[in-house]
Amino acid sequence: MGASKARLEWHGQPLLVHVVERLQSHFGRVVVVGGDVQSLCPPGVLWLEDEQPGAGVAASICGALRRLQQPCFVCGCDMPFVHAGLGRWLLENGGGCAAHVPHWQGSPQPLHAAWFPETVNALQQKLSEGERTMWRILHSMDEMGAVRWAGEAEVRQFDADGQCFVNLNTPQDWAQWSARPERR
Repeated sequence: MGASKARLEWHGQPLLVHVVERLQSHFGRVVVVGGDVQSLCPPGVLWLEDEQPGAGVAASICGALRRLQQPCFVCGCDMPFVHAGLGRWLLENGGGCAAHVPHWQGSPQPLHAAWFPETVNALQQKLSEGERTMWRILHSMDEMGAVRWAGEAEVRQFDADGQCFVNLNTPQDWAQWSARPERR
């Protein structure tokens, strides 16, 4: 994108602020991990330094879970349509697993998922083996029976077309999605 996605303007405010405000409707505490975005965080938002900058999303999730010692709904700062209600439901219905992950149109959605402290050891193990790819890590965790999957029918109760999984990775994505009206 040529710039920090968190800082890009989304309907009059930085994208990170937009995402945080959507989450605050359902979560008492919002935590932002990593990046040079501490100054963007609204009041009451906890910013945690990424323990392993550049090591990928799995390392960020692992570090946050280890420090917070509580279940976390995880999403990317580039997901303007994040659905906090679905996030709350994933947390509330994920007991006994390491991660409760939506599966949408044939793809897992680990960056719109509930992650639990029980996953720290598995994440650390995969990271120490040099694995950084989220889908491979999820596959390994699934083989151990540690992942609970939320199917499309469950997701559709919150988001009929799966728009919550949109992430903005390219200028084309940005142009396509920023022109659409905002919905909650």
